[in-house]
Amino acid sequence: MYNLFMTRNTVKGVYLLIIEITNQLIIIIRGTRYKLEPGYYIYVGSAWGPGGLRSRIARHIKKDKKIHWHIDKVTSKPFSLVKTICFLPGAPSYYESRIARTLSMKLDFIPRFGSTDRRGDISHLFICRTYSKCLETVRSLEKTIKHPIISITVH
Repeated sequence: MYNLFMTRNTVKGVYLLIIEITNQLIIIIRGTRYKLEPGYYIYVGSAWGPGGLRSRIARHIKKDKKIHWHIDKVTSKPFSLVKTICFLPGAPSYYESRIARTLSMKLDFIPRFGSTDRRGDISHLFICRTYSKCLETVRSLEKTIKHPIISITVH
């Protein structure tokens, strides 16, 4: 069995977070105002730093952190909760964009959110509205991208 949280696990790859937001959230990033309504969202990211998937995902789950990425402005709020982590260990970095493009054809999205480092991507934050829609969408990705997706329910 794959253990993402092994102490020395530095496997790199791509991940998706299923996030529940219970109150309206307004975020301003570099002068752009983002309005997130209560509901469920899928965020797509990648972890290529020294700590790999384990360290990046552990950081996203923490509430108290220095704000670095767009998604930190969401996950640090008390009324947002990472419900499920889906990860693709060893997936090449281009899978992040590939997944984002696929999701943009299936779901509404928050334009340019979390994708400023990937100029061709229109977003990395997608709106599901319901938790079951998020899970169904992630399951359908596995067939499309032909790479196993491991899911862990956090809450």
